[in-house]
Amino acid sequence: MRIAYIVLAHQYPDQLVRLIRRLHTDTASFFVHIDRKAKLTMYQRVVSEVGNLPNVYFLKRHNCYWGELGHVSATIAGINAIVNSGTPFDYAILLTGQCYPLQANHEIEHFLSVHQGASFMEYFPLPPSWLFRIEQWYIRLFSKKIVLPNARLNFDIKRKFPQGFEPFGGSAYWCLSRECVLYLDRFIRHNRRFLNFFRFALTPDELFFQTILLNSPLKHTIVNDNGWYIRWAGAAANPMIFGSADFETLAASSKRFARKFDATYDAAILDTLDRATHSQLSQ
Repeated sequence: MRIAYIVLAHQYPDQLVRLIRRLHTDTASFFVHIDRKAKLTMYQRVVSEVGNLPNVYFLKRHNCYWGELGHVSATIAGINAIVNSGTPFDYAILLTGQCYPLQANHEIEHFLSVHQGASFMEYFPLPPSWLFRIEQWYIRLFSKKIVLPNARLNFDIKRKFPQGFEPFGGSAYWCLSRECVLYLDRFIRHNRRFLNFFRFALTPDELFFQTILLNSPLKHTIVNDNGWYIRWAGAAANPMIFGSADFETLAASSKRFARKFDATYDAAILDTLDRATHSQLSQ
């Protein structure tokens, strides 16, 4: 089973290096995007640590601000690189530098082999409470992380969603079959206006890929479960960070990946997860 990982990161170079080494196999490839806003020293450190590994590629760097198109652009760069490089792959998995596997590499590969042809992505028709994300205009003023809806710009015309498409939302992280990745690559290359619509949407990384694929001929191949364990606290903007106290819960999960981890807060949980997956190999 050949897996191409797209990894988006903006901090914690040592944790990113650890993630790549943990997932590295003879049939894995990595397409790494480091936020353009990150310090050059971070980029250089990651390159120095894993740049010599086979099938590790570094993508052109984009500015990635929360809620904006940068994360989508970085992901598209990864998709383009996978396809254009001719890298052999059966699946592409989108990760961040703060994701971590809950299963051994061979278990992830076995799962995908058993379900080959299916893709794994959380999705749902966009609920009324999310419509403001696509109906209003969101922009950046100067260099600040500010998005302004149309009401604050005295521009009250609602944006019209691309004709013929039903909007879908879901988690930004996914595991897609080769067929879905090739479809996305072709669609994006030939539908730049569709991409440009999301330039002024809010959190397009939770809308863009779902909307394309759930309106495509491949929609019947998509399983509504991306395979991530993520824990939220109420209406918080960011997921909770896992620590050592969460190991039993994570180990009992059937999910393949989890986020969010922060080795500067608790690196021991990553050590424990590694020991657990290593013991699976020896059984």
